Amino acid sequence: MKAVKDPTNPDSWAYWVETHRANCPHGVSYFMAWHRGFIHRFEAKLREMSGDSALALPYWNYYDTPAIPPEFLDSTSPLYRGDRTGTDVTGALSYDAFADTVVRFQRGKSHAFETITESRPHNLVHNLIGGAMSSIRISPRDPLFWVHHANIDRLWVAWLKAGGGRKEPLSTNTYWSGDLYYGPAVSGMPRVWTTDTTTYLGYRYDNETMPSPSTSTAMAASGLAASRTPPRPATRVSVPFGKSRALSLDEQSMNVDVGLSATDAARVRSLMLRPAATDATPDGPVRVVLDGVHLTGLGHKGGYFYNVYLNLPAQPGIGKAAGAYLLGSVGAFEISVAQMKASMKGMHSMHGMPDMAATPASQSHGVRLVFPATDVLQRIWPDSLDKLSVSFVRVDGRKQPTKGVVMKVDAFRVEADPSM
Repeated sequence: MKAVKDPTNPDSWAYWVETHRANCPHGVSYFMAWHRGFIHRFEAKLREMSGDSALALPYWNYYDTPAIPPEFLDSTSPLYRGDRTGTDVTGALSYDAFADTVVRFQRGKSHAFETITESRPHNLVHNLIGGAMSSIRISPRDPLFWVHHANIDRLWVAWLKAGGGRKEPLSTNTYWSGDLYYGPAVSGMPRVWTTDTTTYLGYRYDNETMPSPSTSTAMAASGLAASRTPPRPATRVSVPFGKSRALSLDEQSMNVDVGLSATDAARVRSLMLRPAATDATPDGPVRVVLDGVHLTGLGHKGGYFYNVYLNLPAQPGIGKAAGAYLLGSVGAFEISVAQMKASMKGMHSMHGMPDMAATPASQSHGVRLVFPATDVLQRIWPDSLDKLSVSFVRVDGRKQPTKGVVMKVDAFRVEADPSM
């Protein structure tokens, strides 16, 4: 397939890379449904090209074996890529999507499995592997892409089979309307499949159990606690509430102190008193904004990401579980997704897919990333609001990360709507 150089021919590996770049829904609904059809069509092509009708695309269960499988590290194998900058995805092993409170599936709802899983572990695995995997535009060039997405599909099956109130929209729901498009040379697939998506397309997995820290051999081997709160990094810079300043992120974690006046604190406290939204909203009344985010040459290589926390305790090991303080994550992959949205606005509407909302900033000037903060404030309910602390905690895919600036932010700020 790699020897076929025509990217319009589905016999070519490049066709599938281009199809993903041009059509994949990231950060919007149908992320999981589209990718299930994508790997199904690709698997059929593998069978055709290999002449092996029994060929099955394997999955990489990184919750048990987080190191890149050795088959992909043999430099004489076509599964090898020399641009990978990480070798272990332990730092991507979030269990948030498998909590008892995550019982709804679709994006646009709070505590939605599809939304959480795409963010973590999906995006974080892309980030830690690095190389082609750290860019949505070319990630399927790496054979690891396919075993990664086969595992994401397995996790979908495991989540639904776990029961406990977990459910998807009914097959008659408009969520499943329309077709899934895979380029001009491959037939699409209807979104309305069956009321039981665990068995659609004939897939069965030998392990259909949700991962958990107590059963994960990776967690046991690393000695890590999935919920352990990281220490607050040293504060490098400060900025007044509502004002902006530039940031540079490198191999070290960093904390930004955001000072609040008495008036600012009263406004934030008033917004915290609003009832929690029943459904997810785009930004929320209090938010952390990163404008003009762009990668350096080193940053484009991937192999890292930053977990972004709000008001981590000053002392490690105290307070709530880490997830209570987590605003989100940012790495090379999330930035490439934001760039794609900006450059591909409206492309999917012609195929029955929703428009991918573009960021205001162009790719050349960086992208805009927004982290809603109100829910976190309501969870942790800080006693004092003289300042807010936003921490960028670095996570790497190898023990000795390359040193240097990987990401620059033209304007960091924390802002809020007017209080009612």
